Amino acid sequence: MSEHNTTLWLPPQQQNHQNVERQVGVELEFAGCQPESIVNCITASFGGKVIKHSIFNYQIKDSRVGDFRLELDAELLQKIVATEESAQQSSAIYQAAEQLLKSAAEQLVPWEVVAPPINISQLAELHALFLCLRENGAVGTRKAARYAFGLHLNPDLPDLQVTTLVRYLQAYMCLYDYIYAEENIDLVRKLTPYIDNFNKDYILKVVDPQYQPDLDNFIRDYMAYNPSRNRSLDLLPLIAHIDEKWVDTHPERALIKARPTLHYRLPNCDIDNPNWDLSKPWQRWLKVEQLADQPKRLAQFIDEFRADYQRLTRDLDKKWLTRSTELLQTLG
Repeated sequence: MSEHNTTLWLPPQQQNHQNVERQVGVELEFAGCQPESIVNCITASFGGKVIKHSIFNYQIKDSRVGDFRLELDAELLQKIVATEESAQQSSAIYQAAEQLLKSAAEQLVPWEVVAPPINISQLAELHALFLCLRENGAVGTRKAARYAFGLHLNPDLPDLQVTTLVRYLQAYMCLYDYIYAEENIDLVRKLTPYIDNFNKDYILKVVDPQYQPDLDNFIRDYMAYNPSRNRSLDLLPLIAHIDEKWVDTHPERALIKARPTLHYRLPNCDIDNPNWDLSKPWQRWLKVEQLADQPKRLAQFIDEFRADYQRLTRDLDKKWLTRSTELLQTLG
């Protein structure tokens, strides 16, 4: 998928529920770069004004696509910095301690670039940013055994009707084995809980052809079967956007950011691989979009997937992986 041919980046449905072009938020985790190089890559690609909140936290405001954030993904360290008095922050001792914390943290946790919601037709423009980061030493999840770095995609939806939500979830469940194999998920990321798949009972509930809940029951089912944010396709931000009452008492409430998007967390970050770029995980996500947009074909996938999913040897013989790959070749 060429970054220059933007039509190859477009899903079947390009307008959202407000009848404007759909957008995607992108979050990239990586190591190997100093923050000065990262913010320079962002401004070189998109312009904007750099605001340094701390050595762990930057904002790039008023770029031509919106506001970016750059954070060292270490919540405790950011809290330490945020609670210090400005006078103390200016002291030589504090600055030395802060730098020591940063150096230690960079060995364990990633820098994270959080892009603003970008029109899908402009998504390919992030290629220049990814390339700049690679040229400045950015490394991804396969660089070291301790890394578990990912790329998160946050696409908004054509609409927020419950039938649409169910179709997207069904399509993702049917294609999960295919996407997981294509992504070649890093071993360390496999061992972490952050990208857990849905459990068997919930999958069988959702891919039942008779599953036709109203919106409240759809959300109620999701909350009952998925008490954690740790899902490869996390719906909690979307649910919070629909009605925050559903997440008010959630134990991870502080980390749930309401937005009208899915939160797709499965892809690796392979930024140091010259054969990898944003188009690779996005192209796999587009398969979900295409299948969700074809109800008759989705029904065929569901029928075959549901039968296969209940076989005891499915994880050994991988027949559904082969079959789903064949079926995908016939999608229009």
